[in-house]
Amino acid sequence: MIWFLLVLYVAAASATATLGGRLGRNALWIAAVPMAATALWSLTIVGSDDVVSAGFDWVPGLDVSILFRVDALHALLSLMVAGIGALVCVYSAGYFTSGAAGLGRFAATLVTFSGAMVGLVWADSVWTLFLFWELTSITSFLLVGFKHTDPVARTAARRALVITAGGGLALLAGFVLYVDAAGTAVLSDISPITGSTATAAAVLILIAAATKSAQVPFHVWLPGAMAAPTPVSAYLHSATMVKAGVILVAVIAPAFQETDVWKPLGLAFGLTTMIWGAIGALRHVDAKLILAWGTVSQLGLLIALLGIGTPKATFAAIALLVAHAVFKAALFMVVGEVDVRTGTRNINELSGLRRSMPITFAVALVSGLSMAGVPPLLGFPAKEAAIEAVLGLEGSERLLVGGLVIGGAVLTVAYTTRLLFGMFGRSEPMPDRRVAPSRPAMVVAEVVLAFATVAGFVALGGVTQLVRSAAVLVAPKAEVYSLLRWPGLTTAFIVSMIVVVLGSVVGVAVARRVVVGGPAARGAANVDALIDGIGRAARRVAGRVQHGSLPLYLATTVVMVALASAVFVVEIDADALYWWDNRAEAVLVVMIVAAAVAATTVDSRLGAALVLGAVGFSVAGLFVALGAPDLVLTQLLVETVIVVGFVLGLGRLATRFPTATRLWLAGRIVVSVLIGAAIAVALAGAASSPSGQPPVLDLATSAVADGGGNNVVNVILTDTRALDTLGEVVVLLTVAVGILTLTRTRSRRHHEPTESAT
Repeated sequence: MIWFLLVLYVAAASATATLGGRLGRNALWIAAVPMAATALWSLTIVGSDDVVSAGFDWVPGLDVSILFRVDALHALLSLMVAGIGALVCVYSAGYFTSGAAGLGRFAATLVTFSGAMVGLVWADSVWTLFLFWELTSITSFLLVGFKHTDPVARTAARRALVITAGGGLALLAGFVLYVDAAGTAVLSDISPITGSTATAAAVLILIAAATKSAQVPFHVWLPGAMAAPTPVSAYLHSATMVKAGVILVAVIAPAFQETDVWKPLGLAFGLTTMIWGAIGALRHVDAKLILAWGTVSQLGLLIALLGIGTPKATFAAIALLVAHAVFKAALFMVVGEVDVRTGTRNINELSGLRRSMPITFAVALVSGLSMAGVPPLLGFPAKEAAIEAVLGLEGSERLLVGGLVIGGAVLTVAYTTRLLFGMFGRSEPMPDRRVAPSRPAMVVAEVVLAFATVAGFVALGGVTQLVRSAAVLVAPKAEVYSLLRWPGLTTAFIVSMIVVVLGSVVGVAVARRVVVGGPAARGAANVDALIDGIGRAARRVAGRVQHGSLPLYLATTVVMVALASAVFVVEIDADALYWWDNRAEAVLVVMIVAAAVAATTVDSRLGAALVLGAVGFSVAGLFVALGAPDLVLTQLLVETVIVVGFVLGLGRLATRFPTATRLWLAGRIVVSVLIGAAIAVALAGAASSPSGQPPVLDLATSAVADGGGNNVVNVILTDTRALDTLGEVVVLLTVAVGILTLTRTRSRRHHEPTESAT
């Protein structure tokens, strides 16, 4: 079933990309099919002990495999990713008009991104995870920059790509170190590792997660990504793209929790991001940016909980992961509908919408209160679990982490109150603005998510089972925890109610202050300036280094090769060297040297071509003396083609070389001596220090067993080094095509009538 669903994503992406221009908004319904199918299949596994796996060996010799595994955790994540993705497709059908440009491209990119996220959450090897991780970066870049004619969208997409792709490089390095330390690339075989290699891997992987999940200081790409259409924001920045880093930390955490750096660095990222994101949400007047900065803050809370690493904190993180995806997607959809129907997202310009948009107001109220952690909504028990987790810490850690998490919760309630009050709180009608009619597809998607928030609290026992079955796969001791509708008058509940009251007071106070505009995006501007500066520096360096002078390129290469081979001088053992195996080699070497020297003195182009051919044919003779018939045939063929090509091509050039200065001749001599000496030293050093055993016996044995042939040379050419042989064939074909083109060009020009004849 795994392969079927992944192929279904590919088919939907292909169909919408090729037929999207004719399908219009129907392309969105096609895109929704694989997402809905994935969500329905995930429902059959989530909360159970069933495990479905699939995969194949990609590069067996390097232990690189494409592996997928769907258990309770992966099923819950794919249910969240695919289910909200299907609703986003429904919402998009109402968001875009029937004649909107690029709907096929949008649908194809959206379904490709969804498939990449599904592949990421199903991945059971680090290489599979990395492959889909990078695919999400590319497709999110295309989605953020969907309005490619808008310079703001282009800049935001570039910023997001540079930061997340940079994180991808860190992730690759971290995975290489992890596999080296753990001895396995399979995620389901994770076990704790320690040591300097594990520490370095932990730092790199946390940095990669921070770039994807918008942790300070890598957070600047996420608010800028709000230049994308609202369906993109509702999907990427609630349930998918920004959750990739959180998912990575959750999956890989059991391997690094015993390292000294994992917890402090995770808490540093998470707590800093949580507070700074909440402050950013309170400073903006664009409703979409308020939600974006709120997402930054809540992602920080998730990373902090996973950084704490206790079973209770892990349980709370997964509960919040699900609750956040539901209420944040709904809120983004609400803001998108408000923008479409009123023409603005500025909360200073919105008023009276609870009367003109009652259903939208109800969805916003339910989702906003869930985000604030108010009962009876799904966000409440998830927030309670988080507060209990931090209050369960001890000593100074409890004071610091608990204080910051509770302070962040107060700010969350504050910016939620300000958002709801700004869009729906004032009763006077909007001046000079008319509210457009409702669009059913948009409303349906919002209502389904709001209903899920309420139903999740009503059926909290079932939700607890889903969360617990997923959490125990990360922290086995989490099986004792539950989400509670009424926790009683516990310390956590009392703190939670104080948080709601204080946050509401702060939110109302901030909402009553009229903020003109918003803060300058200094962080984003600095990143853009850095990217532009790197681009300018690269162009200057390339302009000086890539100057188009072939002799200087060659001289630079030769000098570097000579320097690299200099270290082999001390390895040369004169006793291990000998002159020749047979006297024929000596004769052929003399011929090669004589022809090479002649090539430096002849002043005729044709003569130089023939002398170089003599060098090549003498080398072929050397291969005969060494008993390498396959190389002989290849060398003869190549030299014949080269000589013929030279002869045909030289017809368009002067018959003799231009006069060269002594400096030019001296330079060529130095280059020739350096490259010859470098190769001689490297070969002599290698021959002086042999290592291992010649692979002749292994090749002969595997020729029959693996290659199915008795001729070892043929098996090597067509099986062991098949790609190398294919490359040689391609080179020969390319040369043949070039020669054929030259001959036809010369023939055509020779037969063209002259101007006087016409």
